Amino acid sequence: MPLSTELWREDPTPAAYRDCQKCPLAKQRNRMIWGEGNPDARIFVLLDNPGAREDKLGEQFVCGARQALYAATAKAGLKEDDLYVTYVLRCRPRRKYDKELARSTCLGFLQEQIAAKHPELLVCLGNVAAQAYLEDVLAEIKNLRGEIIMHNGIATAFSYHPLAIRRRPSLQTLFDADWQLVADYYRSL
Repeated sequence: MPLSTELWREDPTPAAYRDCQKCPLAKQRNRMIWGEGNPDARIFVLLDNPGAREDKLGEQFVCGARQALYAATAKAGLKEDDLYVTYVLRCRPRRKYDKELARSTCLGFLQEQIAAKHPELLVCLGNVAAQAYLEDVLAEIKNLRGEIIMHNGIATAFSYHPLAIRRRPSLQTLFDADWQLVADYYRSL
């Protein structure tokens, strides 16, 4: 399958939050990234942070983590319109920061998004996303993946972070299986 070279459309950050100064990441960022894909999708995908969407010159590009995510979702038969990707942190960290403060601050944004959008399925990718969403610092993907659970009234699935797939190709089969589980559940809605 050819690698995608086009970013999913970005969901603009609401004006009320664009100048947020509540956490230390405000001093590191150029802008906040609210989400990408279809903001009205029934499936929310939760990552730790938005990662790189532009190179040093400001040109858009599809990073390796996005390539892995796009490929796995396409393989499972899901399209950009089926998915909305959002984040625990709304900024890409560029250096050390107070992780607990940043995550607890940004978690309110996620909770607000979920309350407003009412996703029918939420997919946590990686330990940071799972721990933040479940509010359990001991949550680990290796123990959560492979099934769909109900959490706060939302069907929730878990899988590895796409960057983990890039770093450890042996996880690809599990990642693909998790996305197939998500696609099958979505089709049954």
